[in-house]
Amino acid sequence: MFSIRALRIASTRIPTHIQLSSRRALTTAALRLQQAEGATQSASSAYEITAARSVYLQNLLKEDDSDAAWNQQPVEMVSRELGDKLSTSPHFIELPQVEGRKAVIGVCAMDSKARSQAMAAVLNGLVATGRYTAVFFGEKTILDEQIEQWPTCDFLISFFSAGFPLEKALQYTRLRKPFSVNSLVRQFLLLDRRLVLEMLHHAGVPTPIHLVVSRDGGPNVPDTVRRVVEQRLGLSLSSFDHEPHVEMIDQDTLKIGDNIMRKPFVEKPCDAEDHNIYIYFASWQGGGVRRLFRKVGNKSSEFYPGPSSIRTNGSYVYEQFVDVQDAVDVKVYTVGGDYAHAETRRSPVVDGHVRRNSDGKEMRFVTQLSQDEREYAKRVSSAFGQRVCGFDILRTSNGSSLVMDVNGWSFVKGNEQYAIDAARILDARFQEALRHRWVARFVDADSVGRLTYENTWALKGVLSVCRHADRTPKQKIKRIVSAPALIALLDPAESEVILRNRSDLDRALAALHSVSRDDDAACVQLAEVLLRKIDQPGTKIHIRSQPDQPDQQTSVQVVLKWGGECTHAGVVQSQDLGERMRKDLTLLNTALLDDVAFFSSTERRVQSTVSAYAGSFVGGSSKPQFTVRADMLDDSSLAKPMMDRAKEQLCGFFNFDGPLSQNPYYDPECMELPTDMDANPYGFVRDMCELMCRLIDRMEANFAMLTAEGLAKLQSDWCCGETAELFRERWKKILADFRSIDKKTGRVVYEPAKVGELYDSLKYDALHNRRFLEQIFRKARNSSDSEEEKEEKEKENREKDEEFLQIKTDHASSSLYPPDPLFAQKEVRQLYYKAKLLFDFVTRREFGITPKERKAIGVQASVPLLRQLIADLREIGDAKKGPRTRFYFTKESHIYTLLNLVFLGGMSTMVPYEQVGELDYLTHIIFEVYERKADVDANVDSDYSLRIGFSPGASCFHVLDIDVDSNHALKVLPRRNFTHHMSLEKAIGKLQLLLDEKT
Repeated sequence: MFSIRALRIASTRIPTHIQLSSRRALTTAALRLQQAEGATQSASSAYEITAARSVYLQNLLKEDDSDAAWNQQPVEMVSRELGDKLSTSPHFIELPQVEGRKAVIGVCAMDSKARSQAMAAVLNGLVATGRYTAVFFGEKTILDEQIEQWPTCDFLISFFSAGFPLEKALQYTRLRKPFSVNSLVRQFLLLDRRLVLEMLHHAGVPTPIHLVVSRDGGPNVPDTVRRVVEQRLGLSLSSFDHEPHVEMIDQDTLKIGDNIMRKPFVEKPCDAEDHNIYIYFASWQGGGVRRLFRKVGNKSSEFYPGPSSIRTNGSYVYEQFVDVQDAVDVKVYTVGGDYAHAETRRSPVVDGHVRRNSDGKEMRFVTQLSQDEREYAKRVSSAFGQRVCGFDILRTSNGSSLVMDVNGWSFVKGNEQYAIDAARILDARFQEALRHRWVARFVDADSVGRLTYENTWALKGVLSVCRHADRTPKQKIKRIVSAPALIALLDPAESEVILRNRSDLDRALAALHSVSRDDDAACVQLAEVLLRKIDQPGTKIHIRSQPDQPDQQTSVQVVLKWGGECTHAGVVQSQDLGERMRKDLTLLNTALLDDVAFFSSTERRVQSTVSAYAGSFVGGSSKPQFTVRADMLDDSSLAKPMMDRAKEQLCGFFNFDGPLSQNPYYDPECMELPTDMDANPYGFVRDMCELMCRLIDRMEANFAMLTAEGLAKLQSDWCCGETAELFRERWKKILADFRSIDKKTGRVVYEPAKVGELYDSLKYDALHNRRFLEQIFRKARNSSDSEEEKEEKEKENREKDEEFLQIKTDHASSSLYPPDPLFAQKEVRQLYYKAKLLFDFVTRREFGITPKERKAIGVQASVPLLRQLIADLREIGDAKKGPRTRFYFTKESHIYTLLNLVFLGGMSTMVPYEQVGELDYLTHIIFEVYERKADVDANVDSDYSLRIGFSPGASCFHVLDIDVDSNHALKVLPRRNFTHHMSLEKAIGKLQLLLDEKT
């Protein structure tokens, strides 16, 4: 029997929607409880008791679910007498469990965060226990739907990032009452650095000495937040409504009100989302200012020398600059109050260079926290109500530690042990909550059972068009020959033939040798190269009749190709991406794995990529099947004439030596030059070629000087079938292809379209042959020196070599911080950046310079693929058909042309065309179709939405400066949204219009 004392909860205190939706469920729960206890109370009496308990459970101010009632009227505690059979806890009432349903973990965050690898690693650990299922709310639901239509869940993972509607998410938690992992109310405090510092001070966490300048009337703190902080933490937040007088007394001294701060000091915007932080140095340090910003490539800050003035157009926190140990910052990640993982990173204050690993992530290294630092971690997590939280520590030179920033929700990236620990801790906490029934499904089980994720936007279909993985450099020789022996290799009924098998290549070599006796220079050269490359993987001969003489066949074009094979790194990349995609889709909708198909072009590197990717995606020991579709995924000859015209225009543009305004090939609307080209395209390619010539001359000198043993010392292990001699031959050919002499005018002509081969080789060697690349282009010793000079220089060079080849420790000696991986050969670095600049300008314009040309080439090259995508989208949009996943693997050209069609097909894109950079290996364009039913109980048509995602693949702008691992493999960058959500029907209509224009 229960004795309820001091029960004064009126029905008006219970929100209307709770009264209506919970009545039946609460009655059922009360009756079950009554039966279990053998009570003799009536059903109506049981209902009153259970209703009271339910309201109490929903509104109790407890750290487990602190957001649930912060904006509601206080509810008086219900005192009760419980029998031992019911519960040993004085605070919770055991309600009957709902059998046959796993607990639901809702992820309510922006897609870039919710679907990150770090999040997936932790969620997969939780799902693997068999106790949970994960539901992603998705941006379409979060931004466009009312909170009543959001999925219900037992446990909620929700946190702020750019664009996230925090107030809306808070309203959802008040409506559904899930167990919130992190306090949503207190996340408002993290948005302003003034509040963060005030909270840290109140929690007894040391921070740098600081002063505040508020010019905006103070932080915009909702009254609810102020009330909660005051009630829960006993802290009355400052108003900051007074704007103090700010004055620079002299070049080194800042006065704010009555307080003085001297340089060096740090100026931080009060807006925590603004990362433009300035560090002002004192005159005795040389002055100047270092400006910190969000990482761009391998830069996180820039130093500006000379006098500098503080900013006067906003609100700022000024902190006394802290001299930190070993030039490193400490990043701390908490999970609950007792677990903290810490890593060090190179401070951006040092030089602004970001050190990256092969994943493209900033290099960080695990460090141990002191006892004081662990206590600070517990206090930060508790004060801000963030179980999962990240913050930054500065370890000062005197041995103390200061907390300088709190970032809110943060997961450690790329650390498997952390993911295991985080999943274990969250699982334990969730299970404790389940034992106490402190979750929505035990308050109103029927409501939770009905409002499942079928009501919201669920991912129903995925179409991915993907480029192949890392490959060896492609090389080719193209010649026009009229020899009958070569023409005989072409079937009279066909316009072209490709010879790949060894027997076919032997026939081609014999034909070339027979012609060479007639002293045909083109055939002689082809025979010499084929003889050397006939055993290389990927060697093939493409013979095609001349377009202007298809019937007479008096001459043919012979293209000898070699290289371009998928590397061991490419296999690793493909397997990794396939596994990540499977895990992503498993969390989003496991039904997507029930109907999967893979398609490939005829290229060997593409098929190797598909095989590795599909094997990892499908899993198991059986080899996955894929369909080869040459018509859809190989190059189309229809677009070749237009592409050739674009290349001719680019060639003319870069070979015109004169003012840009007089360049007849210049289109100012579509050919805006990068700043570093200085409006002089001819001078740019000339200087780049001269730099390449100097480096190759050095290479030749070093080859002449070094013995085979000496070359082996530079790099003993070669992968992908390469040798030192093949490296040499490849680089000489790159120069020969890029620069030629016009026989009529004797003028040097540059071929900008060949920059792709230069850039590919630089990247390939930076990953697979880094040591050799760094050494072989070093300046050789001068052979004309005297013996004494040679001996002296040899000694000097030996010392330099030892220093150069040795791992430098610099500041690392005392901190165990690893050496900088920066590439030491400066001129190779210069060539890389010039080649990258030219590559980015030229490559995208090879597929059309004007929008009209890009659209025409895109359609001509992609007709079969477009038709297939449209057919797939229509099938996914058929309510009678189930979810499906399709993968289409192809080469770079199809990715460029398809992306151009997305831009020019009338779809609303989120990324400007000019900001789409290189489409690297495993670049993929993803079409995601979401389905929603307005009411699962009503007979209504499904609603469908399409969003296109995009990943630039295994891309790293500063590939020379990453720390290459033994796999030589860059990680594929995560996908990001490329378009907004759009009606599937309208999107299909836009794609169909492109086809209609073609026909």
